[in-house]
Amino acid sequence: MKIRNIFLFLIIFIIIFSCGEPPENTPEVNILDLIRDLLNKMNEVKNNDKESLKFFKYITNTFQAIIAFHKDTTINIKSQATNPTKDSFIHSLENNKFMTTKPIYITFEDKKTIYSLDNKNWYLNKSDADKEIQGIQNDYYFDYKIDNNNLLINYKMAFSIGKAPEIKKPSKGKKIVNLKKGMIFSNSDEKKITTDLNEAILYVPPGTILFGKVNIDGNLIMSQSKSDIICIKSLQDMYIYIKGKRFSLSFDKINWNLNILSFIIDPKIEVKAISNNEIFFDITATAMYEKNKISMSVIKLFLKAL
Repeated sequence: MKIRNIFLFLIIFIIIFSCGEPPENTPEVNILDLIRDLLNKMNEVKNNDKESLKFFKYITNTFQAIIAFHKDTTINIKSQATNPTKDSFIHSLENNKFMTTKPIYITFEDKKTIYSLDNKNWYLNKSDADKEIQGIQNDYYFDYKIDNNNLLINYKMAFSIGKAPEIKKPSKGKKIVNLKKGMIFSNSDEKKITTDLNEAILYVPPGTILFGKVNIDGNLIMSQSKSDIICIKSLQDMYIYIKGKRFSLSFDKINWNLNILSFIIDPKIEVKAISNNEIFFDITATAMYEKNKISMSVIKLFLKAL
């Protein structure tokens, strides 16, 4: 790609996602208080389709605030086992693990994930509140505990086919491959990928366990998978101005025009089968801001997503 096209993408990226400096009197909310209120609201509306849709449209399009993520604030995430419903095809276990309860077929089409439970009816997994599309329905429940600047979230989840999924079939000629130990579906080194889901359909049998670990380092946040808990900790004060789908970031609530090229965001994701019925996700990433350095990492991520 030519240099001028890269900078064109950069300009578009900034225009789309940045909402600049917040206006005066924009409300400020601590991230722990915000998460508490969101979890309470989600629990309240989950069995009311009309109110649930209204809530998610509000969060997506209308919500506006400065979110304060203060240094040493810690968010811990822990799963609980839940009983699957008759319609669910995957549900949570303890230790941030999930188990399939029905056969699932998975493949990629046009860089999008599609799935089926019978290899006949295929659905996109995405949801879009604005278009009233629900690719996957989540029968969830959250509880939490806040202790000073620490938040513990316990969750239960069971996933089933969405009530209004978008239909998309796989292209013809794709072969079905059974989950097998040693398969690698994603790796930062593409040469190590053994099963390309752009070219094949993966059959995941009932009883398959999905689990993984998340580790993020740098000078913005730290995340670790410790025992049965995912821990996320802020390493410095951050203020995130949200306006609908757009956002800006500041470290002092004064400068909201940070140089996007000074962010170093380098995620590495490996997804592999460690047995014939276990899929392991290994997510590692660097998240840094160095105002005197230039990095193209954010631009590379943006271009890769196109």
